[in-house]
Amino acid sequence: MTDVEILNGIRDVLRTHLEVSEEVGMDTPLVESLALDSLRMLTLVVELENRFHVHLKDEDEEGLTRIGDVVALLRRRLA
Repeated sequence: MTDVEILNGIRDVLRTHLEVSEEVGMDTPLVESLALDSLRMLTLVVELENRFHVHLKDEDEEGLTRIGDVVALLRRRLA
């Protein structure tokens, strides 16, 4: 799966489950731009796990500051 496919999947999850309407790119900050509090972050994680059929660990959240970090994490989990 390419980074573009992963990014498009993340965009779909954000639109569908978190009602994010603005366009997001690799450099989009998670907290500032997407207003991800702990509940919204949990929703994002669960829905990404469902969408990509992966299991994300608690420690995976460390260092995630922008969408590109999430793409890289999912790429590693999908490998």
